[in-house]
Amino acid sequence: MKRGKIHSRHSGITFLFLFCLVASSAMAQNIRMVKAFTVSEGLASNLVYSCMEDDKGFLWVGTDNGVCRFDGKYFKRYALPEGVPDNDVLEVIKENDGTIWINTFKQGPCYYDEAKDRFVDPLANVHMRKDFLKVVLWGKRLDEGGIVFSNAAGEVVFKNKKLVSSAGGVANQFYEGREPYWMYTGKPDKGGVKYYAYLKSRNRTDSLLLFEKETKTPLYEISFFVKNKLYILRGTGKIYIVQKSNNGNPFRVVEKQIDENPVLIRKNGNEVNVSTGKGSIYVFDFLTDTFKVKISGSFFANSSFKDREGNVWVATMDKGLLLFHKSRLNILRPFGDPPTRNNFRSVFVDPGGTLYGGNNYGEVVERTPDNRIRFHRITPKGGGGRVLGMLSSQNKIFVLSESGVLVDFKRLVRLGTSEIIRQLKKGIVYNDSILIASGVDSRGGLYKINTITETATRLKVPWVRITTLASQGRFIYLGTTEGLFRYDYNLSTFSETGVNTPLKGSRIVAAVVSPDSLLWISTINNGLFVLKDNRVMYHVSDPRFLNFSVVKLQHTNRPGFLWATTRRGAAYIHYSINDGKFSYTITNLNHEEGVSNNVISDIFYRNDSIYLAAESGIAIVPANMTVPRFDIRTYLTDIKVNQQRFPVASSYDLSSSERTLTLTFSGVNISGYLDHFIYSLNEDSSSSEIVGNTLNLQLEPGYHVLKVRAVNVNGLVSQHVLTLYFNIRTPFYQSAWFIVIVASLVTGISFLGLNRLKMLRQKRKQAQKARIDEERNRITEDLHDDIGSTLSSLKVYSDVAASLLEKDVSKTKYLMEQISVNSSKILEDIGDIIWSMRADKQNMLSVDSRIKNFVSEVLGSREIDYQIHIAPEINGIVQHITARKNVVLIVKEAVNNIVKYSRAGYVSIDIYRKGDALRIEIVDNGKGFPEDAKPTGNGLRNMKKRTEELGGVFQIASFPQKGTKISAIIPVTNISDKSVF
Repeated sequence: MKRGKIHSRHSGITFLFLFCLVASSAMAQNIRMVKAFTVSEGLASNLVYSCMEDDKGFLWVGTDNGVCRFDGKYFKRYALPEGVPDNDVLEVIKENDGTIWINTFKQGPCYYDEAKDRFVDPLANVHMRKDFLKVVLWGKRLDEGGIVFSNAAGEVVFKNKKLVSSAGGVANQFYEGREPYWMYTGKPDKGGVKYYAYLKSRNRTDSLLLFEKETKTPLYEISFFVKNKLYILRGTGKIYIVQKSNNGNPFRVVEKQIDENPVLIRKNGNEVNVSTGKGSIYVFDFLTDTFKVKISGSFFANSSFKDREGNVWVATMDKGLLLFHKSRLNILRPFGDPPTRNNFRSVFVDPGGTLYGGNNYGEVVERTPDNRIRFHRITPKGGGGRVLGMLSSQNKIFVLSESGVLVDFKRLVRLGTSEIIRQLKKGIVYNDSILIASGVDSRGGLYKINTITETATRLKVPWVRITTLASQGRFIYLGTTEGLFRYDYNLSTFSETGVNTPLKGSRIVAAVVSPDSLLWISTINNGLFVLKDNRVMYHVSDPRFLNFSVVKLQHTNRPGFLWATTRRGAAYIHYSINDGKFSYTITNLNHEEGVSNNVISDIFYRNDSIYLAAESGIAIVPANMTVPRFDIRTYLTDIKVNQQRFPVASSYDLSSSERTLTLTFSGVNISGYLDHFIYSLNEDSSSSEIVGNTLNLQLEPGYHVLKVRAVNVNGLVSQHVLTLYFNIRTPFYQSAWFIVIVASLVTGISFLGLNRLKMLRQKRKQAQKARIDEERNRITEDLHDDIGSTLSSLKVYSDVAASLLEKDVSKTKYLMEQISVNSSKILEDIGDIIWSMRADKQNMLSVDSRIKNFVSEVLGSREIDYQIHIAPEINGIVQHITARKNVVLIVKEAVNNIVKYSRAGYVSIDIYRKGDALRIEIVDNGKGFPEDAKPTGNGLRNMKKRTEELGGVFQIASFPQKGTKISAIIPVTNISDKSVF
């Protein structure tokens, strides 16, 4: 028989959207929604189509805004930039080899490349007819390996991530041994009303009439082939399950009827999930075809998936991804609308097992052991009056509220016979007839209530704000905002506890006495304190208590166990004391147990059960409940080197410049037990915490080993270690060969430099010796020229004066005067030579001081007006011995000539620096001389000689009756060298 046309599976999606209604039926009692993941938690969109768990434990979630990978704590989105061809990801499918495929809307399938951390289109470079991809495809994992995507127009088959040729019908094919079979549905006649199932082998085709459709009934039929079964979904709520039979009849048919119209079917392990037009999911056992559970609620479910831990994930139309779990907790939500009425403030169970829960609206629910429910109001109109606690005594129930203390929900407890005690916050049972309660009252807020007479008495304690109560023997412990205090009931005395410990002044939030007579005290920001005999024995400053302070404490009958509620949920503490050493473990109940996301207001223990008053009901927890240890695996999911993404690997060989690393990790546990990561680098035995899931490193050249482990919410470090290796190549300038070459070059250069330095020193010594010799010769020449000639004149004057002493007295007197003048000149010249050679601190006169002193003595004594301007920097410029002497002598010669010959009445002397030259300018207003006259005196000749000796230029300008100007221009470089010896 000719194979009939397979009905388009696109109609399933059509119905899925057409019947977008919110279901109102309740979730089956054996599973419970414990958490919703939406865009607020990092999900890409609240419209989720499907999800799938990969071999590493990641949950892949297909949405209308890309696909997300979820490790239990962090979502990572993949969209167009990461290779996803269309953001509408309808399906996520895992192939037998673990490859993750996604099926997108009208853009075909693609697979995830883990090394590149992106999706790859396997048809990108394939030449084929692709128009049928524009119709929605549906994917199916092939048992023999590979995957097929098909619709009514055709199919594509991939093996090893590559397109393979196909004869068609692979989507409806199955094998028995090596024999292939095909199973499909169809109508023999176009427009016919008979609906058949077909079973085809290599040699024959069998058919089976499933039903005959009424022509006037506008119903639909959708077929899905799953593994080796053909499912036909009808708009009447009927499901046909057709399978090959080996009992003579070719077919085995099972019919199922559900209350809603089925529109889509998916296989999930050993279960088959049938989605309906009302947003519910019916779960059937695949092997036995029996109904298991219905998933529904105030959401529209697109599909569901069960992970390896048994969690059920529901993909919804607009509520995101919902997590359901077969919880060990029972949740009591007895009140109707509004839902906030189930926000319980207190919980209590009497010795008979009757449960009481009080809310914030003055209402108390009572549930008896046989599950009968009664409701009570503690105020006539039900308004106000939060129920803050409940206790039992003398077979009566005492309710503590802001409105007062009620007995059996009827009678108010009074102080004496009149005053009503209000604003009671805490209460404990002291003995079989006395309750102790605390409230807010400036006259004292501690009361004892006689449960027989139903009257209260105010105890004599100072006014303190009491936050918690606990009793041990005759003592009542009061936790306050200012520390811990103890009241002696028998002696009526009041004292502070823990005065010399960190407990002093701490704000107390909870107190309880455990069966081993230990008093446990919880503080707001200073951890837990354990007391015995009124002394602090142990202080628990665990970060898990400091970051999430304990709000309530509750003992149990189990030795070494204590329950606590924190801002983050509930936890139990297992402790032991051996040889005085206190040890403990803390186990938090996370969202899998259904309590971590609730704000828990009260806790109570009775009959091996823990009762939690939470914001969404009363949770009943087995007191011996244990949380399984999850050995969370850590994976490197992203790495950037110098802000450039690298493929994920276990070892990296990097250049010397690739030293800045950004690594992102995932601790895969989709149950949500991951808390944080720790790491160690190289041989460091200590571990550091990673903030978030990203670690930034700056590595030095060399070989590095990074070890990362996950830590769960209970502080247990995973045994699985992620080890990464990094080899940062040494820069060439730090390599051995480069260091040897550089060292050799440095040694050679140093040797040459030292040798050259030695030669330079020798040359400098030779040059210094030459300068000394030159200076010695110059001094000798000066002594010979100036002083020698003058001494010769003295010798002549002395001889002549001696011969004329008795002959010509007047002439002898003249000669003696000349001897005196020449002697003074000799002294002056010798003084100039000595002064020029002593350029140190012992030489008190600087160049400008010596010139000014000389000019003042010579011109001042002759009443010639003068003006001297010597620039301040001249003393620093004129440093050379010869320059110091010559500059001074040039000025002296000029001044002496002015005094002797010019008849001037005014002299101006300027010495300054202009550019790279020292300028000496001496001007007088004397008689001058003609321009063409050439003075031949020794003074002018000496001035010119001294100027040229310093490498300068000497100039003289004069006009009759207009004065004379003498200029000396000397290069600064020739006079600033101070060294001679």
